[in-house]
Amino acid sequence: MSLPIPSSVEVRDLSVQYGPQWALRGVDVNFPAGEITALVGPSGCGKSTLLASINRLTDLVPCAKVTGSIRWGTRELLGKDVELLELRRRIGMVFQRPTPFGLSIRRNFLLPLREHRYPRDEIDDRIESALRDVGLWDEVECRLDQSALDLSGGQQQRLCIARALCIEPEVILFDEPCSALDPIASEIVEESIAALRDRLSVIIVTHNLSQARRLSDTMAIFWVRDGSGCMIESGPTADLFSSPKDPDSIRYLSGERG
Repeated sequence: MSLPIPSSVEVRDLSVQYGPQWALRGVDVNFPAGEITALVGPSGCGKSTLLASINRLTDLVPCAKVTGSIRWGTRELLGKDVELLELRRRIGMVFQRPTPFGLSIRRNFLLPLREHRYPRDEIDDRIESALRDVGLWDEVECRLDQSALDLSGGQQQRLCIARALCIEPEVILFDEPCSALDPIASEIVEESIAALRDRLSVIIVTHNLSQARRLSDTMAIFWVRDGSGCMIESGPTADLFSSPKDPDSIRYLSGERG
């Protein structure tokens, strides 16, 4: 079963439980296609769990129970008939800390490209194109057969973004992609993420409100209530910063809480 090209990701009444602990309850939120959506809120309110639910990484947690609906185009992503390999190709993920394979830069791309059966005669062009997309090609063109672990932290994170891009995702999930980087590297990674706008959908978890304001078109604010994570407000980023409605949103965005 191949997944449809989406117009948006729509989450309805999503709840996630790890054993007896509720990580999320009753989340309803839309992620528009071709836009950057930021998920903000204090630690432990379920933002990363929401990302993991979208591309089914929660399936890897034995005690996880996910209920509700995540629709992508016409397809229910929580359905039993979803092919997870194809899902994770089309909905990529970049994590908080850079996760390059301990192999050459070239082999970091060869593994996913071969796994997804891209033609051999396309591989070199795909590697170059993806590295150019994140502004890394000129820095590594002569180092493709050297270890990816020799790159700086910022370069490693851009490599991970490029590795996700090379297999043509339509959505990329970012889980605090700049939190382990210095300000200069963070700025470069932000620019790489911003350049993806209009090409695909981006959902980014960040604790940096200034980053959310700079990068995102829409934003969702998460909080902990009654011991579980929940979404308390969402909408266009500019509107939320200028006139939030929820009392916790008002205090969080003003710096009084969180």
